[in-house]
Amino acid sequence: MDPALLKEGMEYAEKNLLSDESHLYLDKKILRENFDLKNKDVLDFGCGMGNTALWMAKELGARVDAFDLDPNHITVARELLRKYNVPGVNFDVKNIIENPIDKQYDFIILNDVIEHIKEEWIPGILDILINRNLKPGGIIFFSYPPWAGPHASHLQRAIKIPWIQFFPKGYVRNLIQSKNQQLVSGKDLLTEYLELNHMTHTKLNSFLKRFPLKKIFRHSHTKFNKLPLMQNVNLNFFPFTFVVTKELIAFRKTK
Repeated sequence: MDPALLKEGMEYAEKNLLSDESHLYLDKKILRENFDLKNKDVLDFGCGMGNTALWMAKELGARVDAFDLDPNHITVARELLRKYNVPGVNFDVKNIIENPIDKQYDFIILNDVIEHIKEEWIPGILDILINRNLKPGGIIFFSYPPWAGPHASHLQRAIKIPWIQFFPKGYVRNLIQSKNQQLVSGKDLLTEYLELNHMTHTKLNSFLKRFPLKKIFRHSHTKFNKLPLMQNVNLNFFPFTFVVTKELIAFRKTK
């Protein structure tokens, strides 16, 4: 792995692991306040650079298996594990369609993952995760920026224009190309943007409806939730769907 990319990845992952000011502050808050993961077996599917997996083990006492398709991400995750020596975490490069996991988990998390998966892959991946890897009574948790929201493009670090996904396609492509950069994964910014599947709550539910699941939690986060009287209000209806920055939703397996 290129040393410069490793350094960039470590800085980004460390910030997300250690700081409450990172973009994962909301995920951490929701996980801490709503789910008891102490001594639970957790699968972090699409773990990226490992910061969420390490945080769940370090702060919540979970035992975490964390898998990702990208070897660069796992290289950063293992370096972060080596540096902080958090017990109970395992990182590996794995394609669960080609090489399914023979283990069941109390909790499966897809944090900023589902919107990156090719739509034709989603049914097969969910079938394996839910029917094979999630224990009866276990929980599967999704966290993602919905496509109508201001940050769905994943471009905010390079191009600080909210709702840019609704601008003319040619303009967006040219703007991304003018600011294009290689990511830690080895992909570039334009490739990652074009691979987004435009995930929404309705679309996610359409994939999940055939599984034995019961929704137990949903938080549709907007800037309004930072107001004292609005903290637990879900503004997930039109026209507020356009200001939802993140959907966090959990389902319990019923059988």
